[in-house]
Amino acid sequence: MNAPDHAPGESMIIESATCTPYLQRQEDPTWRFSRGGIPQIQGWIVTLTARSGEQGWGHVLTTPIANPDVARTENALKAALPLVVGHRPLDQQQMHAVLAEPCHGLPCIQSGITSAALELAARCLRVPLHALLGGTVRHRIPATRLIPIKSPELMATEALRLQSQGFRGLKLKLNGEADTDISRVRAVRAAVGTDLLLTVDANQAYDADTAIEVCRALSEQQVTLMEQPVPAADRDGLRRITQSGVMRIEADEAIGSLRGLVELIAMGAAHSYNLKVPYMGGLRNTLTAARLCEAAGVQCRLGAIFGPRLASAQAAHLAAGLQSIEGGAEIAESEHLLDDPFSGFGAQDGHVPVSDGYGSGVSLRAR
Repeated sequence: MNAPDHAPGESMIIESATCTPYLQRQEDPTWRFSRGGIPQIQGWIVTLTARSGEQGWGHVLTTPIANPDVARTENALKAALPLVVGHRPLDQQQMHAVLAEPCHGLPCIQSGITSAALELAARCLRVPLHALLGGTVRHRIPATRLIPIKSPELMATEALRLQSQGFRGLKLKLNGEADTDISRVRAVRAAVGTDLLLTVDANQAYDADTAIEVCRALSEQQVTLMEQPVPAADRDGLRRITQSGVMRIEADEAIGSLRGLVELIAMGAAHSYNLKVPYMGGLRNTLTAARLCEAAGVQCRLGAIFGPRLASAQAAHLAAGLQSIEGGAEIAESEHLLDDPFSGFGAQDGHVPVSDGYGSGVSLRAR
């Protein structure tokens, strides 16, 4: 019998890899947190095209407040893209290996390319993305929404608006001014009542001693968790706040990588870990991080993704298979970004749905 013309999966082989810059304005151009303002989001959309003509997309984020070296990121991205041409999109281990050098210190590039590869594979196989990530235990993800730093009154108004849209979990940004931060939380709690879950995020704005005192005050407002109260490098301070037992503490900027996550868990630095797909290096690495947390008996949450609906939809497929998403996943922040290059994803009554269509379920808008 003659051999087939094409080896199995040959039509999935990546034939081209390109990137296109994108920019999304904030609905609220005054949006800010403790480290500064974020009036817009920018980066690149990665497009991988298979021999069959099918396409998959990912996004590479350059958040303005992080002061990224945009030229370095762009050069590294353009150097990395040709390295995945000729690979099958499901060869994730090999893909991560070839991207290690050009993506060193730039996990957002690795994230964008490898997530695009998984999107491409799912579309080629005509399956939802979650089928390649272990399947689902839920098809609707409760979403936590973020409230930027404003006056107590304006933050309370925004909390009421989000509550009216069905969101049951809110995370309030703090700026390290203890008395004002406490007033912000009190105003929001008074406005929304006791039914909503409230957490806070200081984004490294406090020292350990002050954070403990603020946590003590906020616990009276039924705040359940404070995220990254101290600078990322102050792991001992983070652990000291955790060990104080005043409030559950979550690590974010302190994580940095899979190795960083393992080290923090080993030292008991936090009760919970905030995992962001772009900063973990993609869907595969984030899934690994979540499984590490599950095995260690600590909580994790999918952190805020500022980017196009594509990124939120892909994260929703990941969240669909996690054993716990305590407090909700922060994957509806695309709701307040304008000029989205993708359609087909949005929050409904405080939840985001998980599509059973091909890939993540989004579509690239015609330019």
